[in-house]
Amino acid sequence: MRRIALIADVHANLRALDAVFADPAGEGITESYCLGDLVGYGPDPAMVIARIRERGIPTVRGNYDDGIGNHRGDCGCYYDSEEARTNGRASYDFTDAALSDADHAWLAALPDSLRLDERGARLLLTHGSPRRLNEYLLPDRPDHQLERLAREAEADVVCVGHIHMPYHRVVAPGIHYVSVPSVGKPKDGDPRAGWTELLLGEEAEVAEAGDPNASRAGETDVWVAAIVHRVPYDVEGAAAAVLAAGLPPHFAEALRRG
Repeated sequence: MRRIALIADVHANLRALDAVFADPAGEGITESYCLGDLVGYGPDPAMVIARIRERGIPTVRGNYDDGIGNHRGDCGCYYDSEEARTNGRASYDFTDAALSDADHAWLAALPDSLRLDERGARLLLTHGSPRRLNEYLLPDRPDHQLERLAREAEADVVCVGHIHMPYHRVVAPGIHYVSVPSVGKPKDGDPRAGWTELLLGEEAEVAEAGDPNASRAGETDVWVAAIVHRVPYDVEGAAAAVLAAGLPPHFAEALRRG
């Protein structure tokens, strides 16, 4: 059985990333991918980039990575209030100043997506959606829309980040969507760091994982399951580092709230 570790939305939270790397649930997994947004909102963007590069983890470009790497002046994020927009500007300016020219160039050069194949099952790894890196595929997105996006992208399994909320949905026979939780900035009420273990294999072995949505990918005999892992880490230490960096207090409180 093929086991893949998927991480996303680290958002410059080094403590959370190190906790995920140390999670015993990941023992024996030799294949890992990052679905983007390494930077933004947190105090350690350069160190997070260094950790990912040291481990050689293939990474796609998130909207925040794109905004910073390409010096766009904003992160392509959605803000629902003027206060949120002001905080977002503070985050962008801090992150932009904290990174070297080499870090900017590395972020800018990341691919929009990665494609994998498992015995004919087609996997697409991206940040937002198959068509836009900053599109939110929230849990209430209708199945028929997700099916259309997957078929247009010629993918049986679409793995995304961006919304910071985990789910595994089968939106049509053989078409899976896996939304990966956030490592460093959860938004689902659980402050622990999160990552997803993607399982690809024979029906019997994959079914043992206990994922109620485990089923075939496309028209292949490959079965897919997604297991979400949550990892405790020093949330208060991370919040203190946010404040020490001069970032808005709202970001520290968001870490505590999850």
